[in-house]
Amino acid sequence: MKAVTNSYSKHFIALTSLFVLGNGVITAPISNADKYNFLGFLVACVISVAVYYLCLILPINRLTVMGIWALALYCIADAFITFIRFISQNLLPDTKPFLIALPLILLLLYIGFQKEEMLFKFSLVSFFAAASVVLFFFFSTAKDFNVSNIFINRLPSFNGFLAQLAPYLKSIVLPTVLLCIFARLNNIRNSVSVWGLAVGFVIFGLTILNSVLLFGIELSGVLDYPYSSAGSTVTFGNLFTRMDGFLYFVYLASSIVKCGVGIFTIKKSRERLFP
Repeated sequence: MKAVTNSYSKHFIALTSLFVLGNGVITAPISNADKYNFLGFLVACVISVAVYYLCLILPINRLTVMGIWALALYCIADAFITFIRFISQNLLPDTKPFLIALPLILLLLYIGFQKEEMLFKFSLVSFFAAASVVLFFFFSTAKDFNVSNIFINRLPSFNGFLAQLAPYLKSIVLPTVLLCIFARLNNIRNSVSVWGLAVGFVIFGLTILNSVLLFGIELSGVLDYPYSSAGSTVTFGNLFTRMDGFLYFVYLASSIVKCGVGIFTIKKSRERLFP
């Protein structure tokens, strides 16, 4: 797989960035978030890089493959359910969830029969579109930001901080294990993966700040989909009165990439279980 390493480095950075966004970008910041939530996110980012390097020594053999598959299936299910629930509640409340899920199921089945190169190419194209959308909404709402919304006057208690960190351990740190395995199976250089993580953290951080700086952490913490709500405040005259529809592409692309990484990790690790 050396060709993948040399030819698809930029693609993998894009893939990693979208993977970091995953389905977490749909719901972050979490319910009951407080002023330490963004600090929890930053700490989770540091932990993710440490976890990535620790996973480099994890053997990929018959003993570990079943655990890797369990993690891959969890990531697939987590991204799939979050995206379908968002569409069901926010876009198509009168449509049966199965009818909403069916197109995505068929798309993932199609992806499963392709080679990794297809996911790499999809990630590169989708990354530039998704990053442009995130930057567009961030700067479009910047005039209404209140920087004091992220000020921290004192350090949090351990339990209070852990409550803010825990959701990011689930949405960012834990999937990093899967990303590391996927990168190893494709002989991706560690520097490429870390660059992808860094870019993903920056973009994810912008989406959280967009909601918190605009609404404040108290309101962001009670909204079901705060980033989508922030996007809905952007309008252009009488023609483009709701611009948050562009965010749906970000959610779809990042969810597909997270599911795709899980699918291809299972496919490529089968030979370790059934040589």
